[in-house]
Amino acid sequence: MQIIPGCRGERPACAVATRLGQMLCRWNSRPSARLGFLLVCGPILANPTGAAAQGLVAPVAARCISSPFGWRHAVGPHAPAGMHDGIDLPAPAGEWVHAVADGTVSHIRRRGIGGLQVFIVHPGGLTSLYAHLGSVTPALAEGRTRVRAGDAIGRVGRSGVTYGTHLFLALFAAGRAVDPNLLLRLPRC
Repeated sequence: MQIIPGCRGERPACAVATRLGQMLCRWNSRPSARLGFLLVCGPILANPTGAAAQGLVAPVAARCISSPFGWRHAVGPHAPAGMHDGIDLPAPAGEWVHAVADGTVSHIRRRGIGGLQVFIVHPGGLTSLYAHLGSVTPALAEGRTRVRAGDAIGRVGRSGVTYGTHLFLALFAAGRAVDPNLLLRLPRC
């Protein structure tokens, strides 16, 4: 991992490590600024390995993203304005959710607005989070922890706070939110 000295200007929340080892910065204090594509800062993956280098397996058959990574405005009483640190992939209730890459299930929890959630740690320093699940596979419920890219891990549901059935997918590299769509490359709905 390579460290590039910090960004200049306002306090950015550096959020995205890409396959190319670049990083995008998102300004927390100025929502109107959206993405700062020209800034490079914080920890980046100079030589990404594992899931970051190979790309990702799509977790559901979605053809588009209903809510992208990044700053978003309030969409209701339970969703105040703030950072959306993942993407929403529309999918029907009951559709299988698949692991985006090989890895180890670190934990499964039911909590807050994300509802039923599965966390998977992948080689190369990535962690994936799948939220709003309706259920997990029996193998995961019984304690299986190793998964391969494309393995079913659960089913799409409406757990937590959601405005329709979808999968929330988040990626974290070195503890920082990463835009999964840099690797999935899906259009907006």
